[in-house]
Amino acid sequence: MHLRHSSKLLLLLLVKFLCLTSPQMSHAEEHRADDVLYAELRANWDDIFPSGNRNAGGAMFFKYILDNYADYNEFLSMNRFYCPVSGSFVPPDSEPEFVYANDSKTGKPVCGSLYRCCWPCACDIMRMAEIKKLPFEFKRGVVELYALVIDNPCGKNSFPEEVLRDDFCEGEKINGDRVYSSDNKIVVGLLHDGFQCTPEQVAWIGLHRITGGQCSLRNMTPMDKLEAGMGDIFLNLAK
Repeated sequence: MHLRHSSKLLLLLLVKFLCLTSPQMSHAEEHRADDVLYAELRANWDDIFPSGNRNAGGAMFFKYILDNYADYNEFLSMNRFYCPVSGSFVPPDSEPEFVYANDSKTGKPVCGSLYRCCWPCACDIMRMAEIKKLPFEFKRGVVELYALVIDNPCGKNSFPEEVLRDDFCEGEKINGDRVYSSDNKIVVGLLHDGFQCTPEQVAWIGLHRITGGQCSLRNMTPMDKLEAGMGDIFLNLAK
């Protein structure tokens, strides 16, 4: 009898445990698959770019996702599906490039994963973007992330004609309705899985076939001599 009573007690405890944990399990399952999120982002193209101009459109993608996705995991996924440089879509199965950019305050290099449409965009990020660690609020609470930022381009006379100025600027001020900014710097995307680099990691990036060899050649070329399409537009915006 004592054994039977113990078995019933264990069963009741097991049922209680499952009841307590099942809401958490259901919540975890609510995170939607990448292909679903990617299709949703593509379907919202007209809301992100009402003018149809997505040149250097990473900043508009970021602002749209920040405004509409409060789930932390979905926010991170969504920010892998566009190129911060060109504004092109990046498919969910794309492999990132391991790059670094310098912290805007300390000047120290921060390494991480960059999701981009083509290899020159990795070079352009390392050449012109900086890192700014910023807090963002989600359902789970506030999380600090490594944001890729460029300086406010709105006060210069050489604003690239291929970019819709109204998307970025109101006069010489940043258009906060269309892009997200901090300390007069515009966020164009995220550096995923970021961390402060060691000198050895920076050296490894410099020896890599793309981020080293090909990027060295591109980044040593004067900007008025470049002929690489969308990346050149971003460089002219960010310089």
